[in-house]
Amino acid sequence: MTKFEHTFTLDKAHFVECFEQSASLRQQGWKRYSKALILFALGFFISAANIEKLSGHLGYFFYVLGLVEVLSVRFARGWWVTRQMFSKAAGNEVTLTIDQQGVHSKSDFVDRQCLWSDVERLIKTAKGLILIEKNGAQHYLSKAVLSEQSYAYICQQLQPSSSVD
Repeated sequence: MTKFEHTFTLDKAHFVECFEQSASLRQQGWKRYSKALILFALGFFISAANIEKLSGHLGYFFYVLGLVEVLSVRFARGWWVTRQMFSKAAGNEVTLTIDQQGVHSKSDFVDRQCLWSDVERLIKTAKGLILIEKNGAQHYLSKAVLSEQSYAYICQQLQPSSSVD
């Protein structure tokens, strides 16, 4: 029976690595700003429609929402990492168990099992692996946390469908 156990801490360096290594899975280019453009357009149309009592305030509300969306896209890394650092899981130790069933991560606040049969894709990155489940959930595993044997075992269980460098 093959079983690997690793422990690591959810710190800022880990969150930054998770964000950077999974960046290829997010929308690229101007598509990232589509929601902001829709909010700005909605604000413009409400203001231009000249609806009494609503046009001024409601139009400005959508402009501000559009601006917040632009900032969240522009500063996505800092925004995401900061949110993770404020979460109750930040700073806690995680025990990662890899066995014949799949990958199990357990901490004081999270107890998650990712079964091999639920994984649709495995993506190799420069610093780790991304497991994508059939339901769309994504799990990042850092090479810094894994031993060479556990890394090879995961790759053996799931043939990589792509590689991102």
